[in-house]
Amino acid sequence: MAVLIVTGSLPELAAIAGGSSTTAGVVVHLAISVVLGMSYGFLFQREAPSLAAGIAWGLVYGLMGWYIGPLTLLPIALGKSGLWIPSAAEAQFPALVGHLIYGAVAAAAFWLLERRHDDWLLLDPRIAAREERLRRPLGTSAPALWLFVLALGVLLPILLA
Repeated sequence: MAVLIVTGSLPELAAIAGGSSTTAGVVVHLAISVVLGMSYGFLFQREAPSLAAGIAWGLVYGLMGWYIGPLTLLPIALGKSGLWIPSAAEAQFPALVGHLIYGAVAAAAFWLLERRHDDWLLLDPRIAAREERLRRPLGTSAPALWLFVLALGVLLPILLA
């Protein structure tokens, strides 16, 4: 939210809903944030065996949100041309920082809430065994995927410029 206030992008977000005020921009932004947070929980349930893994998934999710949101859907919703051009990526670069922070914070919060919920489930040994089978095991190639996607995502705007 702070990035949007500093860059003056809230009225632009309000234009999605047909408004032009900063307050409407805040409401639109919060509605989008709620949907993104719910979709993170839906997509990454049981993916993170640790808090660090959850934050890494959140960073990847924030990067995907930056590509899908400000670089793709926002220009389409506002009827602008010039999707995925270097000047558009450069103009939306501050939003990348905001999306990465949002992804990391959402992932950490979800991981903590998921662990709290799992503590109740693990009281029954049958449910605990099922939950353990569904959880992603340690030692997979996920960290390499996180590093590759984040490096590519951060380098792509630089390479396009």
